Amino acid sequence: MKVPAIKFRVADKYFAIEMKNIKQFFEVEEILKLEGFPDFVLGITKYNKNVYPVISLKKAWGLGGEDPSTAVAIVFKDKEYAVLIDEIIKIDELEKKEAFSLEVFEENGELIGNLNLDFLNDVNIPVFFNKNEEKKEVNKDYKNFLLFKCNNEILGIDVSLLKKVEEYNNKDVFILNKLAIPLVDFKKIYKECNKSSIVFLEDEKVLGMVVDEIMDTVIIDESEIVKGEGIFDRFFVYDNKEVKVFNNEYLKSKIEKYGVVFFDKKVEVGYLNKREILVVEICSQKFAIEMKDVLEITDYKKTLLHISNDNPYIKGIITTREGAVILVSLEEILKKKLDDSQAKIVVVKSNPKRAFLIEQIDDLLYVEEDKIIFSNSDSYIGGMVLSQEMIPLLNVNFPKDV
Repeated sequence: MKVPAIKFRVADKYFAIEMKNIKQFFEVEEILKLEGFPDFVLGITKYNKNVYPVISLKKAWGLGGEDPSTAVAIVFKDKEYAVLIDEIIKIDELEKKEAFSLEVFEENGELIGNLNLDFLNDVNIPVFFNKNEEKKEVNKDYKNFLLFKCNNEILGIDVSLLKKVEEYNNKDVFILNKLAIPLVDFKKIYKECNKSSIVFLEDEKVLGMVVDEIMDTVIIDESEIVKGEGIFDRFFVYDNKEVKVFNNEYLKSKIEKYGVVFFDKKVEVGYLNKREILVVEICSQKFAIEMKDVLEITDYKKTLLHISNDNPYIKGIITTREGAVILVSLEEILKKKLDDSQAKIVVVKSNPKRAFLIEQIDDLLYVEEDKIIFSNSDSYIGGMVLSQEMIPLLNVNFPKDV
């Protein structure tokens, strides 16, 4: 059975994965390093509003060499990871089959391994509930594109920007609803190609651009679309050929630059709820705690009851206004000694009640809800706050077994 797939390279190994399991490609610009995880978990990165643990296959499999900066965001067993790869070889339909009790792909008689991340099941890696995957609306799982040629390439435009398509009449101006719209040569948008049709795009203005032959309008399942970045930010297979879809924001910038005002629009602005976030420092590293989870903040008096416990994260029992609570320290995970000369404790809502030992209060932020990404991990990372910087959100139920 042939399926749309991506073939890629890591070191000297080649793999493939179905496009339905790929969210997007991107260049990793920043990695927030976290302690307490295997060396192949390089840390956490964000792209747009999504947060991913970064996985090095070279370190996981001992392949050697420097880690690349190109990442493919993969959905594996309902969890999302950013896997670093050296090179994308192709996007194409590949034959998927079983060989030696394994799922593989076949291309021209050559077997290509289906990327398997089962080794991640044995590691408690924080994975995040990215907002765009939490709620899927009816009729939102498909995207509609206009396809046209440009020399040997097939290009696509999201129809949400499309106003009208007309045949090119060798004139520099087109009269649309009694308004003269200057036509823009396609080389100002991308590159020079044959002139056959006019595509009118609309945002706050209207742009008429002269393009090559219009091929089709297609409805594509989002699971078959691979995301990237740059001028073209989406890719899919049509008639066994790659289609490159223009980035909507890129086209909007061209509409703004070359377009003409057609009619006024009223833009509705929505207001997002904000959450109160306490930013604290633990071992000189910033962490966030939702204020709704905070019961009490008080000075650390160093008077605690030590208990017989093998858990390295529990310092003992301490008495607060909330009663006796378990005192949790992250020193063992962060591999640093906490400066307790002016330390405080933050008592949080949990069962049983816990208090986290911190060095100081750093800030109080009001953060839009869509900039807080939660994790389903049992680790000390309960999510990520995407403020002006990435701040790990503490899991107030850590450690799990107390």
